[in-house]
Amino acid sequence: MAWAVETSKDGERWRFFGRAWTKPGEPLLLHGLPRFVRFRRVDQHGWCEPLERSGDHPMTLLRLDAETREELWPGEEHVGLPVLLPGGEEGRLIRFEHSAGGDRWSWALEFRGLRESG
Repeated sequence: MAWAVETSKDGERWRFFGRAWTKPGEPLLLHGLPRFVRFRRVDQHGWCEPLERSGDHPMTLLRLDAETREELWPGEEHVGLPVLLPGGEEGRLIRFEHSAGGDRWSWALEFRGLRESG
């Protein structure tokens, strides 16, 4: 499924963050979100209610079907999930490691593409 994502610092002025593709029922990880986020399936009209940041972790997990947001450190259970970056690039999480204090982290994404000849 394709999802459109918008973000806002104040909940009033919205900016396009990117478009992500997920498998049915699959959550979406995002990096660098501001205070508010909203999303919708691209084949439908109407955005979900704005979801406000609830923590200070650098990653956000959106459960798209449930319309929930959670700030977190990704763990092993998140490996393989799609990750949407600011600017609209999407990859799949390969690994995520962080220090105990949360002051350092290292992560890797896999990006794939398909060029159609035409």
